[in-house]
Amino acid sequence: MAGFTESALSKKLNDLNASQQSIQTLSLWLIHHRKHYAPIVKMWSSEIAKGDEGRQLTLMYLANDVIQNSRKKGPEFNKEFAGVLREAFHVIGGPKLSDKTRKCISRLLQVWEERNVYDKKLVEGFTKAFVVTIEHIPSLVKGS
Repeated sequence: MAGFTESALSKKLNDLNASQQSIQTLSLWLIHHRKHYAPIVKMWSSEIAKGDEGRQLTLMYLANDVIQNSRKKGPEFNKEFAGVLREAFHVIGGPKLSDKTRKCISRLLQVWEERNVYDKKLVEGFTKAFVVTIEHIPSLVKGS
């Protein structure tokens, strides 16, 4: 695997697409370079802020893969992402969000709660940040 540099990370994030293979390949690379978790999560967060809806969803799937698959190796990513996810969900949520993306993000939050990726209170905080600007709060919270 290639060594870690911020420019290598930037290129890999730019090359990321929505395919499962692309997400898993980058996730493995990130986990391999987990000692650089802070700049990785910082760059991920800045990509969320400037991405369009589809890009943001892909980045959330990447974060999900990294968070869940790195748990056995250590808590670094879980803890670092926890500090930026509330803002990320707030950025993604909005009145113009498509129903498809809304359901995908809602499902992601549900999975995190079911699998105890994050504790219930933290997931509720993420959900509140996500739905604060969305009109369909009841259907999102219920997962329908």
